[in-house]
Amino acid sequence: MNDNSKALNERPDSPQVMDQIDRIVTLWKRARPDLDFKSTEVIGRLVRMEYFITRRVLLDLARYDLNVGEFDVLAALRRHPPYFQLSPNQLQAMVLISSGALTNRINRLESRGLVTRAQADHDRRGVIVTLTEDGFKVVEEAVRFHLAAEAELAGALSGEEQEQLSALLKKMLLLVEE
Repeated sequence: MNDNSKALNERPDSPQVMDQIDRIVTLWKRARPDLDFKSTEVIGRLVRMEYFITRRVLLDLARYDLNVGEFDVLAALRRHPPYFQLSPNQLQAMVLISSGALTNRINRLESRGLVTRAQADHDRRGVIVTLTEDGFKVVEEAVRFHLAAEAELAGALSGEEQEQLSALLKKMLLLVEE
């Protein structure tokens, strides 16, 4: 039995099975045994998972000719019934990007007929971005695939493990979020 087939027969959480982060940390420990790499084991795995998550999400969104940023705008609008509309400032706060980047996303979505821009009723200088019927259909279908992808990726963990990890990640995020 070679090393690869042996690894496949062991549980993924077994200490004998090494992932890419284990290999990197092992090399660092040899090179710098004086340093503590516990944080690298956590952060490295988060970064590596982010890579695989992004790759999967981009694959799913490609069927709608959307990128992650455009999906974020559509999803933010979809979460605001009954009119599915927000001001650019509200959208910017939700998707955490510059106003210029948001304008570019809105322009692309508007050119595809997925959102509209109109003057705000309450403020002649203001603009309201609204999800169109086509935009609603796209985001409704895309969010189903998105949630299925998330469930598949998180499926390596039991429900209790997902809750534990979620709580731990929230604890970390609360320290860095503004």
